Amino acid sequence: MKTADAVLCALSKPETADGFISGEALAERAGVSRQAVWKAVRQLRLMGARIEAVTNRGYHLLGTGGILSEKAVASLIDETFRARVFVYQKIDSTNTEAKRRLAETSDVRSLNNTVIIASSQTAGRGRLRRTFYSPDGSGLYLSIIYAPKEKIESPALLTATAAVGVCRALFSLYDADAKIKWVNDIFMRGKKVCGILTEGLTDFERGGISCAVVGIGVNIAPQNFPHDIADIATSVLDDKKADTKRSALAAAIVNEVLSIYTSGKKGFVRAMKEYRERSMLTGKTVRVHPVINGAESYEAEVTGVGEDAKLIVKTEDGKERFLDSGEVTLHSN
Repeated sequence: MKTADAVLCALSKPETADGFISGEALAERAGVSRQAVWKAVRQLRLMGARIEAVTNRGYHLLGTGGILSEKAVASLIDETFRARVFVYQKIDSTNTEAKRRLAETSDVRSLNNTVIIASSQTAGRGRLRRTFYSPDGSGLYLSIIYAPKEKIESPALLTATAAVGVCRALFSLYDADAKIKWVNDIFMRGKKVCGILTEGLTDFERGGISCAVVGIGVNIAPQNFPHDIADIATSVLDDKKADTKRSALAAAIVNEVLSIYTSGKKGFVRAMKEYRERSMLTGKTVRVHPVINGAESYEAEVTGVGEDAKLIVKTEDGKERFLDSGEVTLHSN
């Protein structure tokens, strides 16, 4: 697979106006023989890539068919982030793998901007200990380890702005207009297409959170969802034959999210402005479900989202509340 990965990476960047790259140039850039290139192209086609071959012109990548390539993703991520990318065909959970790596090091900063990507998850997780449906081939599941020099003040802000980054990536690749449901869900056509789970690592010596694992799961291609989520989940694309561009989407998400995280306070402020513009709850009546044991749910009107990513609601008795936990569902009359 390493040769195929290298060939796919080279095909993704043809450096010619017509998109073609000669077999000789492809072999040189991939560091393999012409025969190895031919075998790699054959393997990539079997995996779903659409590659055109024309005599005296070379090869032209028409579509990746959703192939997840470690080298392709890494090559598309902004070099200034110095991200390290690891791709798995199948894994229990990208967040779990990220936390395993953090547990094995004495210097969490050394893992900053490490990206774990999987084609499928056997134990994908969402908020409130829910499972996250993660079938092979139709979705993208990734986790970013964010370990800045300073301690993390607000994990909720990381989640909210990551949602903005995902929306930007979806628009850039698929021209998709997505909305955000506080705090971590991304919706299209009234149903969920993406969920985000942020988990923090506590630093007992310094106090606060030293690093975070931001997990993102996207339903890209149409699929048969399990009965319990069939009415609330959908996919970004509605054409089963469309190119899912998973490698490109993974890189786009990483670029957008890290560009926000590394832009300082102004970057977060701009992202939260866009978050409010994309909010699908503002002005709506919702039912608030507190996470505190014994606390009863209640109805409220969403009046906005604060700079700190707290949901601002007004209860029936006119009181204003600022929510930093729990869950809200749209009220149906």
